[in-house]
Amino acid sequence: MPCDFHNVYSSFLPVNTYQWSCPKCYFDNPITNYSTCEMCNYTNPHIHENLFVSDSSKLIWKCPWCQWKNQASNAFCESCFQTKPALEYNESDFMNRALIELIPRSITARDRLDPFESSLETKFQEIITLCKKAKTQFADDQFIPSSRSLGLRSFNDVVQWLRISDTLPLYDKAHHISWSVFSSPHPNDIEQGALGNCWLMAALALITERPRMLAHILLTQTVNNEGVYFVRICHNGLWKTIIVDDYFPCTSQKCLAFSQARRRQLFVPLIEKACAKLYGSYDNLISGSMLEGLQLLTGAPCDYIDLQSSDERLDNDIIWAKLVSTYESNLLIGASSGRNDVSAEEYSLVGIQNNHAFSILAAYTFSDCSSRFVLVRDPHAHSNYTDKYVTSTILDRLRLINDTPRSSGAFWISWSIFLRYFSTITISTYNEDHFDIRHEGKFTCSSTHHIPSYRFHISETSLVSISLVYHRHDRRTRPCHTQSFVLCDIDEESSFDGIGKHENILKSRQGGFTYWTGSLRPGNYILIPFSISFWGEDTKNNDYTLVIHSSIPIDLTIALEPPTLLVDCLISAVIKKYHTSTKEKEMTYYIAPKNLALMLLIVENRSTNYHLNFDTNMIQSRNIQHSRLSWTTHDCIPPYHRQLIFITEWTDKFHPMNNFTYNLTYEHSTQITGAIPEIDSYLDDVHTPRLF
Repeated sequence: MPCDFHNVYSSFLPVNTYQWSCPKCYFDNPITNYSTCEMCNYTNPHIHENLFVSDSSKLIWKCPWCQWKNQASNAFCESCFQTKPALEYNESDFMNRALIELIPRSITARDRLDPFESSLETKFQEIITLCKKAKTQFADDQFIPSSRSLGLRSFNDVVQWLRISDTLPLYDKAHHISWSVFSSPHPNDIEQGALGNCWLMAALALITERPRMLAHILLTQTVNNEGVYFVRICHNGLWKTIIVDDYFPCTSQKCLAFSQARRRQLFVPLIEKACAKLYGSYDNLISGSMLEGLQLLTGAPCDYIDLQSSDERLDNDIIWAKLVSTYESNLLIGASSGRNDVSAEEYSLVGIQNNHAFSILAAYTFSDCSSRFVLVRDPHAHSNYTDKYVTSTILDRLRLINDTPRSSGAFWISWSIFLRYFSTITISTYNEDHFDIRHEGKFTCSSTHHIPSYRFHISETSLVSISLVYHRHDRRTRPCHTQSFVLCDIDEESSFDGIGKHENILKSRQGGFTYWTGSLRPGNYILIPFSISFWGEDTKNNDYTLVIHSSIPIDLTIALEPPTLLVDCLISAVIKKYHTSTKEKEMTYYIAPKNLALMLLIVENRSTNYHLNFDTNMIQSRNIQHSRLSWTTHDCIPPYHRQLIFITEWTDKFHPMNNFTYNLTYEHSTQITGAIPEIDSYLDDVHTPRLF
């Protein structure tokens, strides 16, 4: 008799408390989506119980004639007595601060499970009880053992699906060993199988170097007869709990066809299956990077060093210093072979496996001779490398640093030879003692839409990393939009020049991941993500997750703000830190540097008497997204005002027909002319002139 698990699934609480799970289709919605499910449009009647609604006095409308900010209930402007304009937009678009204001608190990675352990255990026991009552085993109806779960690709090795208890071990000597989720796991235990997902297996091998981290991922840590397991995966920047059964694709010999672990450990196939369910099929796990795998398993961003980059000259001393610092900080470090300038034959001759992922276990310099050495582990122990610089005397000294045996796949290699044969270094910033906070948001679709802002306070100098993660619905589709964020310190008490007095950070990148790390001094900060790639687009896929890691706890206040606040932050960042400027008589314009993935033009009218007519022409440009949605613009900037004329982003940075050119003309005049395209200043359009 089959079990009805609908009630169990519909009541299951996601690990992220700032989401609500739709009881109809189980889609995880951000709490800022009010009460309607994005996936099936089901309305949750209880969602408003979790919201803080601002006082109605904070709702305002700004007079388009005199710019006075009036309460929403006023039918006439308090200053000039003009009638409140009739607009097609919702009243909530004109509030000074958000209708919803959430204040989530950061927690350590180590403590993340604590508030949910009882809830998760309750759901687990509910499923177990249902199975026992029905005298059956758990079968996941969302990821059934069929060709649909395998994907479009055919796998000749897969001929059947079997419960784990019905499978045979890959090695005969394991017959007498009982199944366990994990038991003293080791990177050598991992066997990849017929699926081309070495990116995930390489990341998992690194995780296995730290068994405590496996406990954060595998919530079910004992084998059960009912075959139900809870696995935590960080998807699109959010931790999700995936429920899987113990049906696995198998060969005709009843062996697991895909990944497995020696000594009958389940942790490898369980994590692989959870990822396959998350992405829709096993086929969708083929091809990827170690960086993606580490972020999926740790929830932390990664630093990536391309050792064969042609964009800039690599400083080997700086890379070495970073590697040693990372090793001494006890962070996870991976490396990949497969350089473009080294042949497969040469890799074979030196005994290093080509196009392979490795763990870095140590980095050490001998002070007496300045020799540098790296301890590398091949998780599959296939490499047979020996280094002429690693003499028996030096090896004895190195073993005092780390005595990992050669039989485990570990070998010492000199730094110069390492640089010859390895193409990348990937560093996970995961630290179980650091705090993190995660929140979902949406990129705006117009220059007049209120924009999510994130405010937080730093009580003492702290190491902070900020990640902006775009929600990819298909991991095999590479995002081509540009996404950015601006971070400034803010003086809440100052009515003038209170933004960016000490700190201005502007980061942008094409693709689905934007990242910054650094030290922040004590103070109040505001962070605003943005992307003009979605302006003028009718799309639902403009979701992101903001993730902040810090060495101290922080509280995050989320609010919707007028887009002019974004302008003030951008003006502060560009003028004070990120610009090349051109000064003319009573006029200055600032252009953001080329190393950013976007371009901003800010113009400053320094005249106290004349308006500045400023025209731009970008008709010859190609593959450019323009914030004004026009290739030509005309603006009339009032005296002593600054204006963001436009923001541009590449739509396809690597297209051979790319072109970015512009012409500027300007003159001071007593005549006031209208902006082309029109700027809705009463809606706080991002291009609205700002007094300075």
